[in-house]
Amino acid sequence: MLTKEDFKKVKRQAKLEIALLEQEYQDILHNVDSTLYEEYGILDHEETRELTRKRKNRRYASMIIELCAIMEQMLNQLYKHVYQKKFNSTQLMKTPAYRARSNMEIIQAELNKEHIALKFEKEHFADALSLVFLKRNKLVHENFSLVTIVKDGSNEEETFEELLHTVKKYRKHLQYNRPE
Repeated sequence: MLTKEDFKKVKRQAKLEIALLEQEYQDILHNVDSTLYEEYGILDHEETRELTRKRKNRRYASMIIELCAIMEQMLNQLYKHVYQKKFNSTQLMKTPAYRARSNMEIIQAELNKEHIALKFEKEHFADALSLVFLKRNKLVHENFSLVTIVKDGSNEEETFEELLHTVKKYRKHLQYNRPE
């Protein structure tokens, strides 16, 4: 059975992992790798800039995937504590109400049954988290290119920050309202 302490511990672990990922993001923003490429002298300035940009794009993409993995692990740990078994989406998809839902939507619904849900006024973060996972899936299936999920008028940094903000808010507003 899940206790309030277990719940808080799982959330704190996710918070720490997100903070470490955010620190890595800040390092990417403030450090330029182009000097490493220049050492080899193989590429001209424009080629070096393009290679640096591509690498930065891949790093943001991998951080988005890791961000989603952190959330999946957090929700899976909560599910495992509550139900004393591993989350099995294949089995749950046999339930008619879950057939057209994603794994994240299914696990959220299952946890909601056990009083683990977002604060009432913050429920929109559940839909926002689903969109983060849709973007992650698109990123993976579209040749790992961040360009596929960047909105018009935006850039890689803004896109990552938006997804990071959504995940942080979701984690923050998730609560355990165990009936007494």
